[in-house]
Amino acid sequence: MVYRFLADVVMVVHAALLVFFLIGGFLAWRWRRLIWVHLSIAVWNLSIVILDFGCPVTALEKELRRSGGEQPYEGGFIQHYVDGTVYPEGYTWLAEKVGFALLVISYIGFFVLGRRSRKQALSRTTDGSVGTRT
Repeated sequence: MVYRFLADVVMVVHAALLVFFLIGGFLAWRWRRLIWVHLSIAVWNLSIVILDFGCPVTALEKELRRSGGEQPYEGGFIQHYVDGTVYPEGYTWLAEKVGFALLVISYIGFFVLGRRSRKQALSRTTDGSVGTRT
């Protein structure tokens, strides 16, 4: 019972990490320090895809399910829970490309907005409208 509950918790956390991978770069536009958390998750996901190794979070969930008396699913987390549900079955390759495209777009926006805000801050301090005391 406890193992099944823990497996479900791992599954929910895993799904949340995947959603954060897709939108975290955009959230960092508002909360800039969040980019470091997102960057670590992005590097993790990129290495899993490029090096083609199994995700340890998936392995943990499967082990917890096994310990709880369940038969663990075959394949990976995405193939089991997402493929055929969120997008048509067999299009994981396309979903990966869309996910990494969202990552690139969010990071471009992050740097453009950061550069723009630094320029605005610099122009406010040089024209004397902010930061001067009388």
